[in-house]
Amino acid sequence: MNLKIPLLMAAFVAIDASALRAAPPAAPDKTFVETVAPFLREHCVRCHDMKKHSGDVRLDDLLTDPGPSGGERWQAVAVQIRDGLMPPPKETRPDAATSRKVVAWVVHHGDGRVAKLPNQGNLVPHELLFGKPAAEAANAPAARVWRLSPGGYMGLVADLNRGKVPAGLVQPFTMIPERGIKDFAGLYTIDEPSAEILVRNAEAIVASQTGHTVKDGKVNGVGNSVREFVALFDPNAPPTEKQLEAAIQQQYRMAIGRPAGAEEVRRLLDLYARCEKRGDRPGAIRTMLQAVLLRTDALFRSELGAGGGRRMLAPQEIAVALSLALGDRRESGLMAAAAKGELAAKDQIAAQVRRMLDDPKLDKTRILKFFREYFEYDQATNVFKDKPKAFAHEPHWYVSDTDRLILSILAADKDVFRELLTTDKSFVNYSTGKNKETKLDEPKQGAVIPPKRDSKTGALTPIPGVEYVYGVEKWDPRQPMTLPPETRLGILMQPSWLTAWSTNFDNDPVRRGRWIRERLLGGTVPDLPIGVVAQVPNDPHRTYRDRLSVTRAANCWKCHKQMDELALPFENFDHYGRYRKTEEVVDIEATDKNVDKNGKSLGLVYKQVELNTAGTIAESGDPKLDGTVKDPRELVRKLAASDRVRQVFIRHVFRFYLGRNETMSDAAALQEADKAYLQSGGSFKALLVSLLTSDSFLYRTSTPITKESK
Repeated sequence: MNLKIPLLMAAFVAIDASALRAAPPAAPDKTFVETVAPFLREHCVRCHDMKKHSGDVRLDDLLTDPGPSGGERWQAVAVQIRDGLMPPPKETRPDAATSRKVVAWVVHHGDGRVAKLPNQGNLVPHELLFGKPAAEAANAPAARVWRLSPGGYMGLVADLNRGKVPAGLVQPFTMIPERGIKDFAGLYTIDEPSAEILVRNAEAIVASQTGHTVKDGKVNGVGNSVREFVALFDPNAPPTEKQLEAAIQQQYRMAIGRPAGAEEVRRLLDLYARCEKRGDRPGAIRTMLQAVLLRTDALFRSELGAGGGRRMLAPQEIAVALSLALGDRRESGLMAAAAKGELAAKDQIAAQVRRMLDDPKLDKTRILKFFREYFEYDQATNVFKDKPKAFAHEPHWYVSDTDRLILSILAADKDVFRELLTTDKSFVNYSTGKNKETKLDEPKQGAVIPPKRDSKTGALTPIPGVEYVYGVEKWDPRQPMTLPPETRLGILMQPSWLTAWSTNFDNDPVRRGRWIRERLLGGTVPDLPIGVVAQVPNDPHRTYRDRLSVTRAANCWKCHKQMDELALPFENFDHYGRYRKTEEVVDIEATDKNVDKNGKSLGLVYKQVELNTAGTIAESGDPKLDGTVKDPRELVRKLAASDRVRQVFIRHVFRFYLGRNETMSDAAALQEADKAYLQSGGSFKALLVSLLTSDSFLYRTSTPITKESK
């Protein structure tokens, strides 16, 4: 029997279900006719028609075909209009109200034009989501099938194998290499290479589940074997139908979280019978058990609901959705509540979410995972740098310290977002170890850097450790530590974040500024055009700010004005994350004089130049935010106090936990989440409870499958 068939069917189901969307309207609607089409004619088509198509972009045909077929171009139009990049300055500028109407129509009218990638989530204008009180949307998001994440798949393996991973098992799933949030429901299917890995993994899992020995004619389980499965391998008698059914039900409960139906049991018994006829009874048993692991409902999360139209997710769907929102394994308490009918109302669901959030023993790995994907500080370990001679550069310890800082702020659960941006405390090279006498975990220094030994004299010279990068003189077990005043505040000044958003040899104000524009201000920045070589001049006698002035050229500045000035204040730190007030540059005059008696150069001479750490917040969407700042500390304090910035953060929390970009139909859910956060004094737990009990999370609607989606 070809066991790849169920997997290929699973891939087909995933593609089909993830493409569910509403059929396009039969004719252009009133807003398109009265607002959108006239806007295109007046401001766009003259330069982007069949003859001219400036920038290889043609828009005139959108006038006759406003449907989903022009999805990518509609998204591009919305971004250009929304951020004021088009029409160009020399052309007549459209009024702001009309521009907002056009953007709103693009993001709201027809899911075929909704941006799908995580880094396209800011397309919906912020004021349309938070500008005025929103009523709960009449339409729920489309029903969907969501492939397990890599972590979710390994959680399934753990559920199947008593918490252990069988030898030889390979992770079959990957994630997109996009910036930021990775696990979006509409992005993933199971392709043939993944299917082959899944088949091999199923074999390894079942081999572990059925491990046994036979001694004196009696079969005994070994390792992580399952009692109901081992009983099938009695050498003295073939398994009875009752034993086979018990094994099938056990595998269903472990792999899918529910009992098998009568028809499902019958089909698996038939599969066993067909395979057993070949004379390999043990092989037939294993094939039957493997088939359950390759079912679509084992490898995908269904969010379909019961009934037609707008409906709430089924109790088991809610249990799985909540489990995999917070962790990587199905949570037993939720599954039991679903079986008892205790996930039927929002107050019941909220009580379960609070129970999970308050239980320190439960798997909630995805909470820290959100902050890693949001800030991306964990990428510090992927930025190659020459190992400095004067101090220790240990990026994995920077990441560990930031993890601990975030977890400590979450544990306090007060004014969480502001604390993340403005705390003056940090864990510094912190670890724990078990005291041999007390048997308790106690603080200990993380990276211990041995002194450097002189090869000739044998003398030992101490090397400053990780503490030095933070500006701390010596390691202290009492942590988190208060950092030196007027140096660092919050995550954006952690060595991990600064290193992650740097290059091999320099800071990276462009990518840092883009992060702030997108993650804190809710803006968008176009990707680098194809064919453009982005390179900062390598002039060692100039400061980086001075060298970056190359981006002020007219063809660059329209995008770089969205980024550079937001991140130049972070020049207060070098690319290793060390605080500084000056920058070292080559002293040309002194270098020219640094020669021997024969005029031969004796090397470069350096000097320290005082830094300019000023920056500008512009076109933020919040007039109270816009203006100049003198340094990075003033910048983050200003951002942390902004309602808009807090709400943009909540938009990113929404995307991570709901696995999709927000639409205008989600305005009520977002506003309620913001309200819950504020009324609770900035509790991240309250924010999660609100989002995970919102209609956006709990309700789905059936939609016809159009020809375009197949």
